[in-house]
Amino acid sequence: MTRIRPIGAHAPTSGGLARAALPYIDATGAEVVQVYVSNSRGWALPPGNPAQDAAFREGCAQRGVSAYIHASLLVNLGSPTPATVDKSIATLEHALRRGAAIGARGVVFHAGSAVTATHLDQAMRQVREGLLPLLDAAEAAGWPKLLVEP
Repeated sequence: MTRIRPIGAHAPTSGGLARAALPYIDATGAEVVQVYVSNSRGWALPPGNPAQDAAFREGCAQRGVSAYIHASLLVNLGSPTPATVDKSIATLEHALRRGAAIGARGVVFHAGSAVTATHLDQAMRQVREGLLPLLDAAEAAGWPKLLVEP
């Protein structure tokens, strides 16, 4: 029976993307999976492992499983701190590049918050200004879609 809405979850990646996530997919019967390609609570942007990326991509294709990336939880495009905005943009670009490498269909992220009511208008501009170049780059490069999670 084909499901209208696939069922899945966050998959582990510790020890290698394919080594950790594919057995999890098999054990749970997941039809869709979401993975972190960097520390969910850190700014480091690891390059990934091409062999693990290929094995994960091929393993998902063989299983008919769609993969998505969840970007770092630190992303805040609306932050009043310029360094946080810059790191957020770099983190999203990294996730998009890694998403292309692992065959992900999308990159899920939280846009963040203005932190204070007095920063709301500026925060909305920052979100727009941060996302437009990423969306253009993603379309031009064939990267995954950016998906905002409220």
